[in-house]
Amino acid sequence: MKDPEVTTSQHFARLFDLASELICVVQSDGTLLIRNAAWDHFVGRAPNGSKTPNFFDFVHPDDRRHMTPVVDLTEDSVILDVTGRLRGSDDQWTPVVWTLAGAPEPGAMYALGRPLDGHGLETALTAEIEQLRRDIEDLSELREHLDMCVTSEEATQVIRRFFDEAMDVWAGEIWMMNASRNLLERTALWGGAEHDQTTTMDPMDCWGMRGGRPHSVDPKGAGLPCKHFPVPPRRSMCIPLKGSSEIMGVLTTWKMTENTETSWHGYLLRISAISEVLTMGLSSLLMREVLRSQSIRDPLTSLFNRRYLEESFDREVARAARQESTVGLIVFDIDNFKLFNDRFGHRAGDTALIKISEVLRDIIRTEDVVCRYGGEEFAVIMPGAPLSVTIERAKSIGSGIREAAVQEDSRTLDRLTVSLGVAVYPDHGLNRTDLMEAADQAMFEAKRSGRDCVRVAATVGLSSLETS
Repeated sequence: MKDPEVTTSQHFARLFDLASELICVVQSDGTLLIRNAAWDHFVGRAPNGSKTPNFFDFVHPDDRRHMTPVVDLTEDSVILDVTGRLRGSDDQWTPVVWTLAGAPEPGAMYALGRPLDGHGLETALTAEIEQLRRDIEDLSELREHLDMCVTSEEATQVIRRFFDEAMDVWAGEIWMMNASRNLLERTALWGGAEHDQTTTMDPMDCWGMRGGRPHSVDPKGAGLPCKHFPVPPRRSMCIPLKGSSEIMGVLTTWKMTENTETSWHGYLLRISAISEVLTMGLSSLLMREVLRSQSIRDPLTSLFNRRYLEESFDREVARAARQESTVGLIVFDIDNFKLFNDRFGHRAGDTALIKISEVLRDIIRTEDVVCRYGGEEFAVIMPGAPLSVTIERAKSIGSGIREAAVQEDSRTLDRLTVSLGVAVYPDHGLNRTDLMEAADQAMFEAKRSGRDCVRVAATVGLSSLETS
């Protein structure tokens, strides 16, 4: 009587050889531990007459990286639909669709391959081309929308929408540098990445940011996991979004286990293409923002310049006319600024102008527009502000500048005062030219009244208002 176990093994061996698929067990170095008859029939003898066939000797050199996850696979890991070309007995390369699975023996895997005939190859190529077409369309649309963005805030919205709609499979996030360039802020996340209370991270927590180049972590590599992962992933990739002169942010993606039905390598190829498009789009946006800032900002104080003053004032007056609202205007210049420069030097004068710009940023509202439109001349546009509010804001500016200590190196310079003129739409004019002239006349009246005070445009019929 036959041993039941031996009979079962013989059955499995017979079924193994009857299978039409190419079936083999491969070690990490490529050694074929077991192969079925379909494999031997397909590849013929081992290349170069070697006695021990090596799996990777039959795989096309360009495809070997797809076929080498042996040491990464655990017993319950499965990777489906990996396409790699295999050298046949006729020395021709034939596309083969592989299923790779972890074997119980450490450092070994099961490889099951299905050679593509003419119809199968056509179907596979059609599917690949269709996926490529979709990817190209998605990336083209992403770049097009980034090119239309005017601000970083708009770009953030575009990025979030793209990743919400186009990305899946493994988790990932986009982090962008904040304005101070000391923190990264999360911009987008996808593929099951969970929101947590942490919305910023230190750039030094990411190895990709430290080195300025992509940083990968996998079971067979030496890369250390980044600190920004709450739980170290099994695989991860961090790709800095690096412009021509600086790093703007980082794209990071990861997976926690190997038990999946898609190729990590193929996913990374897509992620790399996306990161390149993001980098180009964001670099162009950054350059546009820099050029625009240079065209509308005063280079010394970083306040808006005369050009922006005129554009903003016209826009706010037109809006106030539609909404039957008001626009407050404050103009002022520094008292005796020439004497200050003569006594302390022009470098000290620049320091004083920068100090005044700091005082103004602390006092004004978010919606107000502050401009340096002359040497020592400043203006503040206050949308929606009535006369009473504009006067109080002018008083606050006067007292804030008077109390500010101007220091250069180790010495404290003379304190500054300013003379301020106030006008309001529509009381003192219906356009920018009339309102500016009215506020200028009020400022000159403040000068004639002894300086360091606020005056309102004369047509309102109010007396002078001291800044005390």
